Formats: sequence, structure tokens, C-alpha cells
Amino acid sequence: MNNNMKKIAILGLGSISYELCDFLIKKEFEVSGTTNNLERKNQLQKLGVKVFNRNEITECIMNSNKIIITVPPDANGCPIIRIYFKQILNSEIKWIGYLSSTSVYGNYNGEKVNENSDLRPVNSIEIARFKSEQDIINFGIKYSVPVEVFRISGIYGKHRNVMKQILSKNINPIFKENHFFNRIHEKDIARVLTEAAFSKINSGIINLSDSHPAPQLEVINYASKIMKIRPLKYKNYKDICNDIPEPVKRFWENNRRVDNSLLIKRYGELIFSSYREGLDYIYHDYLLTSLNKD
Repeated sequence: MNNNMKKIAILGLGSISYELCDFLIKKEFEVSGTTNNLERKNQLQKLGVKVFNRNEITECIMNSNKIIITVPPDANGCPIIRIYFKQILNSEIKWIGYLSSTSVYGNYNGEKVNENSDLRPVNSIEIARFKSEQDIINFGIKYSVPVEVFRISGIYGKHRNVMKQILSKNINPIFKENHFFNRIHEKDIARVLTEAAFSKINSGIINLSDSHPAPQLEVINYASKIMKIRPLKYKNYKDICNDIPEPVKRFWENNRRVDNSLLIKRYGELIFSSYREGLDYIYHDYLLTSLNKD
């Protein structure tokens, strides 16, 4: 491999992969990745991505000098590190970016958390994320490979956002007093990961989150306002907490405000610093155009 070439592999071409690959290609990376999703594979190949099947991870690793791991953890931690650590060591990989989740912080009752905060994972998903982070970090320390862990808040973008939920009537507005959560637009994820891969090698943990933690109902009401529809009726969490599914309950029982100061210091201001800018962009650039066509 020509060491002067920027070759990056995305192990797990998921929902943010089109934006991410687009940003990387514009920075003159040669991009490859793995997925078995045929529709996504065709879209990314048209963009210029070399797409491998999920059973060709070794080939994808050997074709690169940096990797971004988006594959979710299993109960034992990070399957990529556990299964393919020898291949990574025998490759020319010089940096690993790993996509984790702010869920590892657990519940802080609305208090602010940063990269140095204690982790309080409780349920199996949070614990799996924690184990996976430890696998990646320990691998980097043991073999002197720079590893950057990105703890990501709730992702939204063109195809996954509160306005589409409102239009499809697939939304259940809930009010819980003093409950906050952060989110992050997929374009911001793509830009930051591209800068991280392009820049001098960084390592450590960084929160990839917006600058304005806010209650769910505040976000829904803002979406309703720019869509020029009446505010949706909502339910009080105290009245329904015993009747909601466990995955939904997990969201509402975790309450924290994520500090993204390190992110801004290292990679600059976000494209969409809050849900307001992000939803404005989605409405005017995608949703309004789609509604006018209909």
C-alpha cells in the first residue's frame, strides 16, 4: 500500500454512512466499508465507496491505514477487536475511531457530564457499550495504536427526525419535569469523524453531542411551530411510567446534560449547535421540498 494515500475503512456502513463517506471522499480519502444491505451498497458504490460484504472484514482492514468502527457491541464487548485484532496488528492501521454512546454515563439526574465523569451503566445495552469501549481502549494501550472513542448522543438527520415522526403519526409526546437529553445531526458526526481521520492523530474519549440539551417536548413543540401545525397533545410521564415498554422507559429514566466543550476545542464549532438549527435545515432543505412535490 502507498503510505501517502489516505485509505479508510468503515466497519459497519450504517444509517450515517452516506453522509460520512461523502465528507471523507471530499477530503480525498479512498473509502471502503462493510455492509450486507443491498440498497445501501448500491448508493455508496455510486458515491465511490469500495463496499465489502460483512464476511470480508479482513480484506477491508487490509485495504486501509485507518478504520472507523461503527459495529455495535455484543454482550462480550467489541466483536471487531475480539475477532480481528491480529488482522489489525498485521495491517497498516495507524488510527482507530470507535463510535460509542453517551448512554455509558447512565443517569445523572439532569446534571452535566463530561469525558471525565464516572460511568454508571446499568442495563445490558449500557454495560455492553462500556465493555466495548474498554476493549478498544485497552487494545490501543497494549499495542500503541491511537484510539479515539466518540460518545455519540441521539442521532437525527434527513431520514430520521421528529418532523417525519409527526407526519407519520409515529410519535408519543411525553413531558417529564427537568428531563434533558442531547442529540447530534448526522452531518456533524460526519464532519467531526472526517476531521479526526484527516488531522494529526488524536486519541482518548470525546463527547460527540450538540450544545443544547433540551426536553423532548421542547423539541417536538419547535418542530410543530416551523411546520405550522398545532402543538401536539402530550402525556405526563408520572401518569404512564408503569405502562410503557422497557426500552422507552430506559430513555426516560436516564437524565443528563452532555458537555461538548472538548469537542468544540478540538474540532471547532458544530454545523448545527442545537436542534433548532438542525430542524430548520431539515425542514427547508428536505421536508418542505418533499411536501411541495406531493
